[in-house]
Amino acid sequence: MALVKITQERSKIRCIEKHKRTLVALGLRRIDHSVVKEDTPQIRGMVDLVRYLVRVEPAVGEAAKVSPTKAARRRARSAPGAKRRLRSAPGQPLRHLSQILREPRHLPASRFIVGRAQD
Repeated sequence: MALVKITQERSKIRCIEKHKRTLVALGLRRIDHSVVKEDTPQIRGMVDLVRYLVRVEPAVGEAAKVSPTKAARRRARSAPGAKRRLRSAPGQPLRHLSQILREPRHLPASRFIVGRAQD
């Protein structure tokens, strides 16, 4: 099947809500953002609905740029060995971000003593 390159050319700020959702369904996020889709009647209908916002051209050598599906991205994130943890300091074991955020931030004890002169 043939591929088409769809580029958002205008802002979606003053569009009706249905057209905004159509841009999201096409995968367009901002002005000058492009996606490559298969040329199906469903895609053609969506493009026709928002034709005043987008530019459509045939995708000649861009077959490799077809974005992976949502399920493929999810599988890649949950694959064994996928980076989901952060290293706190060199030589320290890996810790999850939620553990790092839960740790209290310690301040010097002298700041909490009332009446003591600061040096």
